[in-house]
Amino acid sequence: MDVYRTARARAWQLCVAVACVGVLITGCGHGDATAPSAAGPTMGSAPAGPSADEVFTACSPPGIVDYDPIESLAVLAGDSTVVIMGEIARIQAGRDSTYSASKETSTTRSAVIVVSNVTVVHGTLDPAVNGSVYIEFASAGPDECSRIVPAGTAIVAYLEPAWDGARSYVDEDPTSEYTEIQEPGAGRPAGQPLYQASALEGLVWQLPGSAEVIWPLYLGTGPGSIREALPDGTLAGP
Repeated sequence: MDVYRTARARAWQLCVAVACVGVLITGCGHGDATAPSAAGPTMGSAPAGPSADEVFTACSPPGIVDYDPIESLAVLAGDSTVVIMGEIARIQAGRDSTYSASKETSTTRSAVIVVSNVTVVHGTLDPAVNGSVYIEFASAGPDECSRIVPAGTAIVAYLEPAWDGARSYVDEDPTSEYTEIQEPGAGRPAGQPLYQASALEGLVWQLPGSAEVIWPLYLGTGPGSIREALPDGTLAGP
């Protein structure tokens, strides 16, 4: 389905101007948890629940923009603060961002995904992480996304610290348009670090029992096992 394979904005800071979204990861520890079993091709009837395309439609960000694909997953891992694998426990509301210009103001919402049973694959988590990691990602419909993504969905995420939410002016000009977060601490407990995907390819999901992999940040869906989206794999997109 070509609509799901459209490439969009590369840099996460650019995504913030459209929407900031998050993934909450519980039980992360510091790499001492057990990674979930990979969801690969299965035999028999399809699992109950939404399809990969339905999840992508509900959760992907709005807008279409060109971007530069990553060189490889290994290179992306090297450019990331930490790479994790785990399971989505739930999705909930995140922070709201506001874009303001001389004659225009618009607000976009975000979502937060709660992920459990996390293993640190590469890098290290912030020492302040206390059993949960929060990853913000852009989504067109956080409420619908929260309803449609089932618990137990596998996730691989290449992460970097998220924008702190302070007002950001275009070209550092205080008379220009700007973007800011209305409630910078929303979507996670006080004092917990917030992460975001370090590239569009850096957030990957796989529904329980599914033979399809989902790249919710604009990229789409395709066949495969989520373990091939780890740094030593080759599954960087549909």
